[in-house]
Amino acid sequence: MKIMCNFINTFFSDLMNNKMNNKNILMLALGFILITNGYSQDYWQDITTTPDSSSINSMAISPSGDIFIGMWGFDDPGGIYRSVDNAQTWEYLGLIEKSVYTIEICPNGDILAGVNAGIYKSTDNGETWYEVYFEVGNIVTIFSLSNGYVFAGGVDNLQGILRSTNFGETWDTVFIFPGYGEEYLYSMTISPEGNIYAGTYNMFGPSGIYHSTDMGDSWEAVDFPGNDVFSLAFHPQGDLFAGCVGDGLYRYNFNTQQWTQLLYWITPDDILFVGNDIIYLGCNGDPNFMPGVLYSEDNGQNFEWLNSGMNGGNGADIEKFSRHPNDYIFAQGYSLYISFEPVFTDIEHFWKSGNRKIKNSPNPFSDYTIIAWDVVYQDKYVQLIITDTKGKIVYNKYIENSGNYTYNNVLKVTGIFFYSIIGKDNIYSGKMVLVK
Repeated sequence: MKIMCNFINTFFSDLMNNKMNNKNILMLALGFILITNGYSQDYWQDITTTPDSSSINSMAISPSGDIFIGMWGFDDPGGIYRSVDNAQTWEYLGLIEKSVYTIEICPNGDILAGVNAGIYKSTDNGETWYEVYFEVGNIVTIFSLSNGYVFAGGVDNLQGILRSTNFGETWDTVFIFPGYGEEYLYSMTISPEGNIYAGTYNMFGPSGIYHSTDMGDSWEAVDFPGNDVFSLAFHPQGDLFAGCVGDGLYRYNFNTQQWTQLLYWITPDDILFVGNDIIYLGCNGDPNFMPGVLYSEDNGQNFEWLNSGMNGGNGADIEKFSRHPNDYIFAQGYSLYISFEPVFTDIEHFWKSGNRKIKNSPNPFSDYTIIAWDVVYQDKYVQLIITDTKGKIVYNKYIENSGNYTYNNVLKVTGIFFYSIIGKDNIYSGKMVLVK
């Protein structure tokens, strides 16, 4: 720490005495940012209060903020737990010796739990449970709608896609997959037009995506270049995203009717959108691929790992994201994590570094963006430096320390850029995306 303080003092002393050229300013500024980031707060916090941090199997959060987690059964106690105090304490609710593979909180407040060989239901916020479906196999997917329709299916379940029209009280089979007995339901979503999409997994043969335009009465296969679909989600602007086992991430544009593979060699178990541009991917790892959270701020054009605070920064298998009413993200794998900062806000999104003292909006942008920062020091002027991803300075100007500055993209360049506001006692940095 003493070395870092000496570096800071020397840096700002030389800066104020004009002993550095612009290149040295940039290099030391970036070095300072890297050093301070090493001491900054992690993005994720490990929740250690859970009954058994190594056997969490599923998660759901109610609109009131109650958190439900399902545990592995078999050799473990299994069952389902609830926290009403933001994961500080947990209460056992039942289903002992059951592996709870999925938890679905229906729009009417009823809760459904998919377990080994069946589905259980609670109508009193988890206080009591009763069985509503029993069959061979493990129910790993349950997807509910506000009209009372619920779809379900899973591993070794020979019934294909199940459907309920009364929030899970009774069930019927509505579709048997072509790979009977080997093809299993793993993911579901609904389009803005109300069409249902189902993704499947098949260890021994072909699988893919099916869709229904009549609430599950009939189903058709989707022409899809991937295989083994573990996650499906519709982007707020209408594109369909699909995550495949070891085959990366795909996006389908309904206007062009084309699939684009955005990522390779990963397994996205869950996809979460924040606004129109931000994407979180929960990824499972194996000996060849890294687990954890992948993050994009430019609608999937570029991704980077966001694993700080998660297993020492090495990441962990993440199967499910859930938004808490307080706007934090919970990430569930065998363990449970929470973001240190709220992610969903009604104001513009701050850059993920945790530096909440600077932002630019709009971001991405084409013509101009407004850079805004906290004015907490007495400099009359500050230096704005913008660099590309290779460290080349593309903009360097002294500006008034007014707290905001409109940057016009007069050169019409595109790409990802980093900007810094440099004053006597502070360096604020962020990232901007320039598009055509």
